[in-house]
Amino acid sequence: MFLFFWEDRDDTTHLMNFIPGVHQAQLLKPALEKLDWYNSSMREIEVKPDGIKENGFTFYEYEWESGEVSARVRFERTGRGISLIETNDYLLELSMDHHEVIENEIQNFQLKFANKTGSPVSFRAEGNNQGRVEAVFEHDLLAESDAEITGQLLVHEGEEPSVWKTHPSLDVKVWVNGKECELRLGLLPKQPAKITGGSKGNLRFLNQEAELEIEVENNLEEDALFHLSLPGSDLVELEKREFRIQLHKKGRKLLNVPFIVKKHGFYQPEMTILAIKENGEKLAFKCSSVGIPLKSFGQKFGGESKDYWYICNGICQVNIRKLDYKITAGRNENVNQPFAFFAPKLGKPYSTEFSKAKPLAAEWFSDDTAITFKLVFRSEAFTGILVSLYTSLYSEGLVKVWAELTNEGDKKYENLYFSQPLYHEMQHPYFPLENEVVEFSVVKELGFMEISASSITENWFFANHNGEPIGFCWPKNAESNPDGWQFYYQQETGCLESGDQKVLAPGYLSIGAFRTWEEMQQFAGVTAEYEKNVQNEKALIINRGNPVASESESAEYTLKTYRSGYLHGTIDLYLNGDKKQSANFSQEQELKVVKSNFPINGAEPLSIVNAEITLYSEKKHVRELLILPRGNVRMLMEEQDGKTVFIIDNGIISLKGAPDFYPGLFSLTYKEREWLDSSFPKPVAKGWWNPWAGGMKTAPSQLSVFSLMKEKSSAEFISVKDSYGNEWSALAIHTKVVHHSIWKGLEYTQYFALMPGVPILAHWVKADNAGGKYLANEKWVTDLFLSRGSLKDLTLTVSDKGADSAYQAGVEEQSFVNIDGSRISSGSSPEKMYVTRSKDSEILGAYMNKEVFEVISERKAGLLAKPGFIAFEERSFEGRLLESLCNLEFL
Repeated sequence: MFLFFWEDRDDTTHLMNFIPGVHQAQLLKPALEKLDWYNSSMREIEVKPDGIKENGFTFYEYEWESGEVSARVRFERTGRGISLIETNDYLLELSMDHHEVIENEIQNFQLKFANKTGSPVSFRAEGNNQGRVEAVFEHDLLAESDAEITGQLLVHEGEEPSVWKTHPSLDVKVWVNGKECELRLGLLPKQPAKITGGSKGNLRFLNQEAELEIEVENNLEEDALFHLSLPGSDLVELEKREFRIQLHKKGRKLLNVPFIVKKHGFYQPEMTILAIKENGEKLAFKCSSVGIPLKSFGQKFGGESKDYWYICNGICQVNIRKLDYKITAGRNENVNQPFAFFAPKLGKPYSTEFSKAKPLAAEWFSDDTAITFKLVFRSEAFTGILVSLYTSLYSEGLVKVWAELTNEGDKKYENLYFSQPLYHEMQHPYFPLENEVVEFSVVKELGFMEISASSITENWFFANHNGEPIGFCWPKNAESNPDGWQFYYQQETGCLESGDQKVLAPGYLSIGAFRTWEEMQQFAGVTAEYEKNVQNEKALIINRGNPVASESESAEYTLKTYRSGYLHGTIDLYLNGDKKQSANFSQEQELKVVKSNFPINGAEPLSIVNAEITLYSEKKHVRELLILPRGNVRMLMEEQDGKTVFIIDNGIISLKGAPDFYPGLFSLTYKEREWLDSSFPKPVAKGWWNPWAGGMKTAPSQLSVFSLMKEKSSAEFISVKDSYGNEWSALAIHTKVVHHSIWKGLEYTQYFALMPGVPILAHWVKADNAGGKYLANEKWVTDLFLSRGSLKDLTLTVSDKGADSAYQAGVEEQSFVNIDGSRISSGSSPEKMYVTRSKDSEILGAYMNKEVFEVISERKAGLLAKPGFIAFEERSFEGRLLESLCNLEFL
């Protein structure tokens, strides 16, 4: 380990090895022949970054000693070369007062030589720096003891060097008694001032006033006056173009530049700056480091600043960092975003060369829908391979990334691998694991290291990041793998002959283009055989997901974690408040799933299972519903007020419908107490409804009660099974539309279903014949008119921003757009009604005035609607407890 040095950096862990340079130093060879590389090393290894810091330089030093023989050599970090050599005979050191050097300003350097031999030696030094660093000199002398040479250098203008790359350097060749050695100091060239800036705000509109904020930092070692001049532009109208700022040594100030937007595009002024020192010396330079996008709807363009390339399309923006080609994207101007692509790798073995390489080309191009940025790299690890990286941005918030590989060499590659790493700060993510869609915590972050690669069963993931939806999907043929805090997908290129070109399948990042995980899944090309139920990351599954436990003395519970760690803790299970089961499990058992049975004998038809779960430091309280049918369901017909009435009674709930009165229910009683408000046996006028029949019914949108009552309906009793095989007794009301101009030809059936002794009503609708009607833009509308004899007897309790609010019916006119999870109670009895949202429900709301209390549900129109449920119970609980009922579906 003594061969390597730990670089002191915050952005990465990087080890450096300079032993090859030691081998090449002829002055060291006599000493090293007498020293043991390992046993003679005097370097102390500590668990901290290495380095000797002097004058802004960082030096790494090897030192050996054995008896009277010693050797020491220093390497300067940014130049990757030797700056000092010391043996028993000589000391040789190249130094400067500052690592940072100002461009176009003369700097001094020192070359020190100490002769310890006691005898004169020939000493020669030569500099032939004619590139960006200019220092040409030659010295030849006979040194009896010490010698010091002071020289000058000039650094010309150019790019600011990257931490990943070797910096411009001062190189000096030295000969001591004919033995050659090269000394080198890396330099950090800077302009007299560091100029950065930006502008607050994401969108710009023509003739809008805005402000460019320019940060000016003095890089000089003395106070100076800076004169900034901005050129004219067709993009903006500047109120003022000339500015003067007085700055102290290393001081900094913010300059506000007002402007008016005249045209959309990327504004990157080439500023002319004159720095005037206190002694009157002047340094002139130009700077184009400040660049801002002037974005607006329908506008797409690219541009660059000192640190980034930008892709802009409408409200969205992609940022490519020049330092390492990290790509972020968002619906605002921020370069820091929760999702990032890193530079891809080519293999195998994989090379990280592209994160540090300089691209051969960078360009933008656009078409009617997107703007694309292209970076081209030449691989050194795989000779002859040219890699083109493409990033396209669509205005809707879709980012497409892909690569093109070209074999320009003579070598044939049987199979290359292309790996695309990425990172995501996942808040409230959804991941397709083990053929389920798993919902993870809203508050506890999910790291990629917590996901097993073998558990990923589809090619996408999705997250609601602080309310902003972010999703990603990768090619189906790619291999995906979480790797520590990163995630990558890998593609094979197949055989690449000389001259071959291969375009790899793209990945897609959604920054708001898709608003739900279902949309992301569909875009990823996943065809689901059935609609999946979302599982919790640490799921408690009762009765294998079936909320109905029929004719059984026990039910199974399953505790399962989808994070990569094993279960460790306890579970206590209660049924209606009575403790039924306890279990302990430890990490040593290596369990991802814990299963057991608990007794359900004698439990109530609508039972509540409570679980207290402790997992390491986490404590969870989970509530689930369990239905236990008992008894029989009676189905009968009778005459009431001249109408044929169909009745279903399960011993606790009774339903009544009369299709020759109205296609729906006119009575719904729980424990012989009526909950529906109806005009049975004939329609009446009520408020603005004329006619009004009340009760409960489902009909297609745009079909009024007046029109509905013109059509013929019939009814029958049937037995139906849900998706778990549970049997229900149902009243089916068939309606055939003949007279209505829009819905003519439609035949549909409403279903109202009960189970024996269970206080739950299931209801849904099916289009038996759509009559040639396109249903996609239509709705199924369900309404319930409620009453307990007096409207004022009813109260709607809803949860609003974490607090319960209660609203009395029959008092004033008011509308509610979301009553999901609410309850409706009666002042004259303890029973409560819970109305649940169906899976396809778009609205579950309510309306009250002094005459009616109406609950309204709107579903997407389709041939078969998802079931909704109404439950009755004396106990108060959150209506969301009933959500597991939506796992039940009917054909």
